[in-house]
Amino acid sequence: MMRGWLGLLLLSLLVGCAVMQTQGSLDAAGRLRERASRYWDARINGDLMAAYTAHEPAFRRAVTLQTFAPSIGVSRVLAYEIVGVRIRGELGFVRVKMRVASPFALSAKQAEPNWQEMEERWVRVDGEWYRKFRFPAKDPYPPVNWDDVTVGPPTITSPPGP
Repeated sequence: MMRGWLGLLLLSLLVGCAVMQTQGSLDAAGRLRERASRYWDARINGDLMAAYTAHEPAFRRAVTLQTFAPSIGVSRVLAYEIVGVRIRGELGFVRVKMRVASPFALSAKQAEPNWQEMEERWVRVDGEWYRKFRFPAKDPYPPVNWDDVTVGPPTITSPPGP
């Protein structure tokens, strides 16, 4: 009889832990979806500061708001839909479908808006989700470890005096 109770207790603990882990994953996925939605709402509303602060802290330490502003590009996001979220450890992947209007090259006339789909990378820093910066086209720069970058005025050394 005692063995039966112990087995039942052990089974209850295992099921409880599995449910808690699943709920934790759902909470993390829900939070990631919420953060991604806030980023895309900021893009639609032209809120540059909110879009900038959605990016990971290491990126913001290395890139000023003024430097970031042109990276938004000339295309306007008119609508979006988050079609999927998945998490692998501290990395998150958000699949976004967006309606984009882009001007024709060398013209102020807008092209017909179209739907595009892409996958974004997000990273969890201190329990919060942040967007990883992504160039709109192929990254023209070599990989950078943003955590190793320091920001500040350049150090100027003068040649040794006579």
